[in-house]
Amino acid sequence: MIEHPRVTRRTVLTATGLGALAALTGCGSADGGTGGGSASTVRLTHGNISVPKIRGVLDRTLRSQGITVKWIGPFPNHAPTLQAVATGTADFSFGGSSTPADQAILSGADLVYVAWATTEPRTTAVLARTGSGIAKVADLAGRTVAVNKAGLGEFLLVAALEKYKVPRDRVKVLYMNPPEAAAAFASGKIDAWSIWEGFREIAEIRHGARAIFVEGDELERQIDFRSFLVRREYAEKHPDTVRAVIKAFQVEQQWQNDHFKEGIELGNDVSKYPPEVVAQIVRHRTRQNLTLMNDEGIRQLQWGADWLTERRILSGKIDIAEHTVKL
Repeated sequence: MIEHPRVTRRTVLTATGLGALAALTGCGSADGGTGGGSASTVRLTHGNISVPKIRGVLDRTLRSQGITVKWIGPFPNHAPTLQAVATGTADFSFGGSSTPADQAILSGADLVYVAWATTEPRTTAVLARTGSGIAKVADLAGRTVAVNKAGLGEFLLVAALEKYKVPRDRVKVLYMNPPEAAAAFASGKIDAWSIWEGFREIAEIRHGARAIFVEGDELERQIDFRSFLVRREYAEKHPDTVRAVIKAFQVEQQWQNDHFKEGIELGNDVSKYPPEVVAQIVRHRTRQNLTLMNDEGIRQLQWGADWLTERRILSGKIDIAEHTVKL
């Protein structure tokens, strides 16, 4: 059964040990302002694999505009980057799932959306462990499934159970971050896992996992979106920096769309995936369209947030327009 304990700003901000992170980085909320809406330094969060960070083009692009990039991380998924931004340890979340972003705002973080992206095809999937006897979504009844709480994994599992009319209280859900879930899946401690690109392909190749529900094949429209958020006061103080950073990420995203295999291979210098895993990711090739927040972005994210609220994945209702800055 999926439980929804009371979420407060304190629990969200302390869940990932951001106090220790702040101490480690020696960063507070210094913005390094240069006046005129720009900052001289911008602190960008990144995941375990970050092609923009590896390539170095984004750093050089911003440096040519008088902005020095400081990378903060790595982070396993979007939620802890949001807390880093909310507590002033970083300036930008790293372009992850909008679901934990909504929840962070609902829990008290004064964050605003500044960019969003659609993804095609949508390859997030519910995976069944080999030998589990799970061949379809209906077989999840009575089984244990790992998801990331209030994130892409949880929303996809809920959507799958709803579509195939499996009562949510018939499934035991374990809330785990991806690295923890990967270990549990490999050891057989969980029967299924709702997860995205990279982790999905590792599970398929290394552990014979089988996708029993793939987002793009099963759902007519996108519910969760890639998103960048900053603190509200940062967006108000440094709008030129926000625009410059997102434009630099747009250039990076277009490069990755046009050079998908090369981007995966660059990332593999860090991940050290076996060749078979790299080939599987390339077979699942995706494209993303990244843009500054606009009316369409507000409309799409609001529809998704309402869907999530109705199904109690989010702890309350959110007005996306109130937490958006259009630049």
